[in-house]
Amino acid sequence: MKRNAMLAAFCLSVVTVLPARAAPRLILGPCADPALPKDARCGIYQVFENRAARKGRKIPLRVVVLPALGPDRRPDPVVAFGGGPGGSSVEEGIYYSQELAPLRQHRDFLLVDLRGTGGSAPLKCPELRDVQGFLDHYVSADRVRACAGRLRKVADLTQYTTDNAVDDVDEVRAALGYPQVSIMGASYGTRTVLVYLRRHPDRVRTAILDGVVPTHDRAPLFFARSTQKALDGLIAECAGDAGCARTFPRLKEEIATVLARAEREPVHVRLLDPKTGRPSEIRLARSGVAQTLRYMLYDPSAAAELPLRVHLAAQGDWKPLAEKASSFAKIMTSFDNAYFFGVTCSEDVPFIRDPEIPAAVAGTFLGDFRIREQRAACAGWPAVKVPESFLAPVVSDVPSLVIAGERDPATPPTDSEEAARTLRHSRYVLIPDAGHGTDGFKGQECIDALYMKTVEDGSVDRLDTSCVAKMERPAFVLSLGDR
Repeated sequence: MKRNAMLAAFCLSVVTVLPARAAPRLILGPCADPALPKDARCGIYQVFENRAARKGRKIPLRVVVLPALGPDRRPDPVVAFGGGPGGSSVEEGIYYSQELAPLRQHRDFLLVDLRGTGGSAPLKCPELRDVQGFLDHYVSADRVRACAGRLRKVADLTQYTTDNAVDDVDEVRAALGYPQVSIMGASYGTRTVLVYLRRHPDRVRTAILDGVVPTHDRAPLFFARSTQKALDGLIAECAGDAGCARTFPRLKEEIATVLARAEREPVHVRLLDPKTGRPSEIRLARSGVAQTLRYMLYDPSAAAELPLRVHLAAQGDWKPLAEKASSFAKIMTSFDNAYFFGVTCSEDVPFIRDPEIPAAVAGTFLGDFRIREQRAACAGWPAVKVPESFLAPVVSDVPSLVIAGERDPATPPTDSEEAARTLRHSRYVLIPDAGHGTDGFKGQECIDALYMKTVEDGSVDRLDTSCVAKMERPAFVLSLGDR
């Protein structure tokens, strides 16, 4: 449930404001985009950018409702939150509605793009669409500063936080007359779920969190450590796999060799664009190699290719690794939403303390690279000061399903375990060998079934999680011809 659907939805609607003190009523109408299901209903709901002041600029939120298909319609719709931060909840919600199609027999799907994302007055940073810049620096501090300078002329960038975004969505819920919702999300979507539970506990019937980003995460402080654990786990798994161990008997040493080679002098690799056929060149310094390894560990299918691509680079053939580096860099630089900085530069980076950094990155191949780069980027972003109370664990009695991947380099199992402790009516499920997602796994329908059972029952007490042990990771790729 961690892949993004690549759908676009531009919607039309009418908003009618009722007399003072009455909740506005959102009237949904036909959707203009044929990519949406034909029965989808769409709307635009206006919220104040500054929710506390309740005056000034308003943000038009894109709202999509996929109505229940059967006659026995339940009162709690499914609300899916996008990842990122900055992903479109509508696009990801469409994917959820397809994977969890049986839920639509009895429940609406209520999908709302968070403020500044998707179709809700998106705040874009096209300055960051720089593949080489990503490989060298993750994000360029100068380009982030330039984006902030441009956007702050039209928007108050201090208002783009998880608290405000969650309150927007609950206002939409009230405007549509839903008494409660069943909420779900993966990656950053789980932080949105947690904050919703904290701020609107009586409005949530069930919650599903897949790869938890806790409110105390302070990303990217622990990225290096969790990435190293994921890599060490992959190396151990390769050593225990007959084919992988035979083909790549020196995997750990070859990883070190490739990183050291790129650190001595960047490697220049000529590639052909797979769409246009035009030649281009990318430069892989140590930072580019390290980031490529990290993002390969996100995806089990890509992780299954990591030993091969590293082995070839260690032998002098850098093209296969460079192709993967270019692919991930293009994906990440297309994700240019400024909501990412509104959240991370307010809720995470400011809480990183200098004395914590050495222990957090000791013995890791990523080191303090991401911490340095994100700190530099956030120095040029007009973030709001979030109170330290934001970091407190979220306590809730709402029935909650909490899922973690054993080798997740971004949201490690320890984060999900910690969240489950204070989600007092929760069920924790660990997926062996999984990363930040389960792409390429056999048996993924097992997780879909757990999602649906949680929502249908309104409880996690009767979940049968035995199917998780039967899920199988993708096999290691031993040669380029096996892909």
